[in-house]
Amino acid sequence: MYIAHGPLSYVLNERIQSKKISKLNSTEQLLVGLLSFLFGIFPDIDILLLSMTKTPPFLHHTLFSHSILFYLLLWIVLNGAILILKKVLNSNSKKVFNRELLDVIQLSFLIGVMSHLFADILFSHSRVLFPIERQVTILGGLFQTNYFASYLFTPLFAIEIIILILFTLAIYKRYFKQKKVVFTLLHFTLGITTLFFSFNCYMNLQTYNRAYTFRNNKKVMDYDFDGIEDRYDSDIGNRGIKNIYRVDRKEMIRFVESISNDRYLVTNNTSWINKLGLYYGGFTSYRVISQAYREQNLAIEPVLREYAQEKYKLNSYTLKIPYSILLYEYILENGRETELNTPGGVLFIVNDNEIVNYGIITNEDMVSIVLDSDKKLALHTLESVQNRYEDMEFRTYLLE
Repeated sequence: MYIAHGPLSYVLNERIQSKKISKLNSTEQLLVGLLSFLFGIFPDIDILLLSMTKTPPFLHHTLFSHSILFYLLLWIVLNGAILILKKVLNSNSKKVFNRELLDVIQLSFLIGVMSHLFADILFSHSRVLFPIERQVTILGGLFQTNYFASYLFTPLFAIEIIILILFTLAIYKRYFKQKKVVFTLLHFTLGITTLFFSFNCYMNLQTYNRAYTFRNNKKVMDYDFDGIEDRYDSDIGNRGIKNIYRVDRKEMIRFVESISNDRYLVTNNTSWINKLGLYYGGFTSYRVISQAYREQNLAIEPVLREYAQEKYKLNSYTLKIPYSILLYEYILENGRETELNTPGGVLFIVNDNEIVNYGIITNEDMVSIVLDSDKKLALHTLESVQNRYEDMEFRTYLLE
């Protein structure tokens, strides 16, 4: 979760402590609201602290500072500090920091940090049960992260929008004049967003979703401890060999055959669902190849990005050349052409030296490829693909 930790903390605190908060004056209510928002964000302070150390900030969900035990201990310390504060404050100070206000703040902290940890494990994985090594998730096993999907089209993003709407409602009820049209608009938006969430969940279940490697129930984000997240690392393991050369072809074939089972959504113009599949992580021919490498924790996008930067002298973080084109160019320059039906080879279908489609040869007769008529990913016979593109050139390459 990126933007809704603070709002979630505020909404829950308002609901759980509504009676106590209503007894405070307006200034105290405003202070509690602000603090509850900040308490919801507080656990992510370890990202800032890690930026000053050698441990990469993207690993903060695996550390003690992101665990229930850590914040229970911190809450106990806060209780002790508030207890001392109550005893040492003079009469004038006690009018400002009265017992009722301090009690509300005390519980607001616990609600804020625990809501943050709960939100972290809702769809993703976090080591909240430290010292237990296992990373915990609630729905992350069902709605897994797609390697190609935009965050805007995930169930988690829809949940964040729902929380923001509830937060807006809570703020409006407490601090603004009540108008029926505003309530109607907010509730209508909430309904639409709930439908959006349901649709995102449905689409997630239609696609193949595996963006990370897991070992011993732990998400591996930096296999070689070089400080570079694996999905951005062109040489995982620091062997001096680019990821794109290190794939186990037999394992790749087994994986491609296992997903080419007419189950997972592809993206093309067959239907409106397939058109939307582009944003939700549906397979294209390129994505099949990329995912096959990713299954072995060998991301090829960093390799292709470095290749493009060197070849085209790019001075930008934005890559405008599609990875599918870069893969074709890279393999033409660095690969070895082989027999057309070589298992594990990358099949290129070319027309006038322009790439038309890709595929992975799984055995001498079959190829995993996304055709214009496909709705789900499936294997096709090499002969049927040749008939489909009968006037075009077929080439198969290996990278060794």
